[in-house]
Parts: sequence; C-alpha cells; structure tokens
Amino acid sequence: MMQKQGFQLQQVLNYRKEIEKVRKVEFATAKREFESAAELLERHEAEADRARVEYNNKQSVVVNAGELQMYADFFRRKAGDIQSQRLEVDTRGVEMTERREVLMDAAKDKKALELLKEKQMAVLRRERAEKERAFLEELAIQRAFR
Repeated sequence: MMQKQGFQLQQVLNYRKEIEKVRKVEFATAKREFESAAELLERHEAEADRARVEYNNKQSVVVNAGELQMYADFFRRKAGDIQSQRLEVDTRGVEMTERREVLMDAAKDKKALELLKEKQMAVLRRERAEKERAFLEELAIQRAFR
C-alpha cells in the first residue's frame, strides 16, 4: 500500500490537481462571459430607458412623423436586442453553473485523494514512531543487562 517514502497515488493526485486547475480556468472564463453578457444587457436596457425618457419629453412638443417613426424603429430594434441579450445571459448563466459544478466535482476528487494521503502519511509516521520506540526500548534492555 505504501511505497518506501511516498504516497502510492501521488501521480493520480498530481493529475487531479491539474484537472482542478483546468476546471478553474474554464469556470473563470464562463463567469467572465456571463458577466460580459449581463453588462451588455444592462447597456441595452439603459439605452432603451434613456430613449423612452427622451421620447416622453418630446411628446409635449410637436413631433413630426419622421421622428415618431425613428423612435418606433429604435424601440423595436432595442426590444429585439434586449430579448436576444436576455437569452444570451440565460445561456451564459447555465454554462457558468455547469462549469461551477464540474469544478466542484474536480475539487472533491482532489480533496478525497489528499485526505487519503494525509491518513496514509499519519499511519506511516505512527509506524515509524512505534519502530523507533521499540528500538530504543531494546537498547535500554540491552544496556540494563550489561
């Protein structure tokens, strides 16, 4: 179960550590993409809100048909942009959640091996201490007989 001085599954542990690093990078990328998509959605919504305020302020003043059409086109396009971006945010949110779960699984796998290593190393230290104690007791007995 134990090699001379090490943990028999060290290569597996090293591999799991590398997998966890990769999963962290993937999660960070997914999180950045989600945050970027959410920021773009906020910008679209803010632009639409500003245009609504501007439109409402201009309603008190006589507005020509061309301007009304321009606002209508803008609102229609902005509504489509917002709807599309909400779908993008939802998609990125789901992807980020999935990446988080994959990262958590990788971390659990690594942690399980680290705990096993700690337990095995504790057993090894205990065995060494017992052997050393037995050796010192044997020396003491031999000295006592001399």
